[in-house]
Amino acid sequence: MSARILIADDHSIVRAGIKTIVREHALSEKIDEASSENELITFVKSNFYDMILLDINIPGTDFISLMHWLQQTSPDSGIVIFSMYNEEIYGKRCLQLGAKSFLHKSATAAEIVHAFKTVLEGGTYITARLKASLQHKTNGSVTGNPFEHLSSRELEIARLINKGYKLPEICTILNIQYSTANTYKRRIFEKLNVPTAVALAHLMGMFKVTG
Repeated sequence: MSARILIADDHSIVRAGIKTIVREHALSEKIDEASSENELITFVKSNFYDMILLDINIPGTDFISLMHWLQQTSPDSGIVIFSMYNEEIYGKRCLQLGAKSFLHKSATAAEIVHAFKTVLEGGTYITARLKASLQHKTNGSVTGNPFEHLSSRELEIARLINKGYKLPEICTILNIQYSTANTYKRRIFEKLNVPTAVALAHLMGMFKVTG
């Protein structure tokens, strides 16, 4: 295929593994790699990519703002989210932000190839697990996972708090005021009924929301 692909992940072993899969299945020979948000932005400003493979968890990245920027800057690029985060919690949100697929990093090589081919052909690939979860929610069923009650921004801030970032650092990453970040934090703790960041981390681990 003559497609051009950008792999954006801060772990070199992940980038190498994906590159091997792409080349072994002749999906593309034009592959660029980005290990940070700045590198990704530089590449996207300079080139068109048929597909962008993106990890949620690139350090210091405002994922939601980055997705909005990609949609505005390169709307015809198929974005595939490749993450260790809970598919049922993050998958639907990523699709709403414009992603064409959400793959957990435990996905088999066969499923990764199938997803890539689907997206490169202009389609959307949803895993069986995510499809079942979306159908479950459409039917009005309650999963009992408290993180589903958080907004996308609240979930992003909860993720950053769990990563050990302090509020001033979160303000810098997300470009928001301290008072705004503090309000989000208070809402998160209230919705999840947790008193501390330690309790938040325990709850995120219990519901497998972390990577």
